[in-house]
Amino acid sequence: MANAEVRDEIAQTVGFWLEQGLSGFRVDAVPFLIEPSGIDDRTRHDPHKLLRDLRRFIGRRSGDAALLGEVNLPPLEQRRFFGDEDGDELHVVLSFTVNQAMFLALAREDAAPLKRALEALPPIPEDCQWANFVRNHDELTLDKLTDNERDEVFAAFGPDQEFQLYGHGLRRRLPTMLGGDERRIRMTYSLAFALPGTPVLFYGEEIGMAENLAIDGRYSVRAPMQWSSDPHGGFTTADQPTRPVVDEGPFSFREVNVATQRRDPHSLLNWMERLIRRRRSARSWGGASGACSTRVTRPCSRTAATGRTRPSSPRTTSPGAREARTSSSAARASWSTCSRTRITSWTAGRSRSSCPRTRRAGSVCAGPARCCRPSRPGVTGFADLVFLG
Repeated sequence: MANAEVRDEIAQTVGFWLEQGLSGFRVDAVPFLIEPSGIDDRTRHDPHKLLRDLRRFIGRRSGDAALLGEVNLPPLEQRRFFGDEDGDELHVVLSFTVNQAMFLALAREDAAPLKRALEALPPIPEDCQWANFVRNHDELTLDKLTDNERDEVFAAFGPDQEFQLYGHGLRRRLPTMLGGDERRIRMTYSLAFALPGTPVLFYGEEIGMAENLAIDGRYSVRAPMQWSSDPHGGFTTADQPTRPVVDEGPFSFREVNVATQRRDPHSLLNWMERLIRRRRSARSWGGASGACSTRVTRPCSRTAATGRTRPSSPRTTSPGAREARTSSSAARASWSTCSRTRITSWTAGRSRSSCPRTRRAGSVCAGPARCCRPSRPGVTGFADLVFLG
């Protein structure tokens, strides 16, 4: 990255995809990307300068584009990747510690680990945000938990060795970890959407896709999207997809697909759309700058046997968490078969009627509650929702 020609090539590639209409980029393994390893003192540079330059370049090309960063470090170290007090590096950073604490809380049926993780997040710049996710395109990493805590999560969600990876991860999607119990699945996403920050959805989560353990390693969660009951789940008309679809059991593409769920008002897809719509309509949800302004009715219940608190069932969560979903058009267009990231629903200083993103396939304006805040040139508003594919 110290090579100016390499940096210019990155800028040209970013500029090309912005011209194609992408709303932002997921930056993989950011600390390793900018680490100045193998560079002598004479040519050593500030590694964070690359992020600052990239953010300025994106801001000039598209004022509402975003950089979403994978920074799997403790929260205080993650803070450095947002930049200075005005936030001049990454716009959004994935909150791995909150994600891991959430699974520990679910395993224990005790909200305390999640509460501690949220309280440990440092304040961040006004124009930046934490990204909360349930699952993503890699294994569920549990590297920030202690050995005993990790064993608890393994025992609850992946006790067999075929489910585990690298000694600290699970190569499963949420529906199979919860035994296909849709009430628990909905409760988990209700919780994730109520946390302070920006929720992130990985393709297939909106319909309850499972992993395909026939695919090696972490790629098991990257089976083709299940669009319909057509051959290969409607993903491709080729004789064979690059990776095999889930074609057996209750999570096969014949049982779990977009086409079927679009017609069912009680499906997970339609429920997810209601969840997203309700979150957008509630200004108090999501918080900002690391401060929690979320207010949920009866967020926890207490078990009679143990007296511990646990995340509540869908019946006791906020009405917004129960009533909510992403539009079918957004669901169809938000994931690209080229395996590149698309980020939708990022708005800055625009009203619903004037926001050009509402006229692009797969992009849904967050509406006046989030669009109409003033913004400096090159600085985005808060992401209301992020789709990854």
